[in-house]
Amino acid sequence: MKILIVDDEIFARRTLQRLLSDYDDIEVIEANDCYDAYTMYMEFQPDIVITDILMKGGIGGEWLIEKILGEDRNAKIIVCSGRPRTELLKYKLMGAKQCIQKPVKFQELWDAINELM
Repeated sequence: MKILIVDDEIFARRTLQRLLSDYDDIEVIEANDCYDAYTMYMEFQPDIVITDILMKGGIGGEWLIEKILGEDRNAKIIVCSGRPRTELLKYKLMGAKQCIQKPVKFQELWDAINELM
């Protein structure tokens, strides 16, 4: 299984990567901005995208969700953000399959991945 992690904070990406690295059947791809993430999505066709919403540079997770779902309505996107839970609902309405609030709890992340697979 390929998972694309998108976050402009290296610590956040590394934390998610470490949480998933114990599983031999998971290949993690990382992007630090949404432009690279979209290119990587189109090239590598990951099974799941885990994206932050607010990122430096003005282009954030909302743009990425719209772009990916515009190409692939079946894309499995998990939003992982520090935004309040009430705001996370918006991203499910946009088409994200799951929303997880930061700081990430491993069991919650793993449950979200398992539900999508």
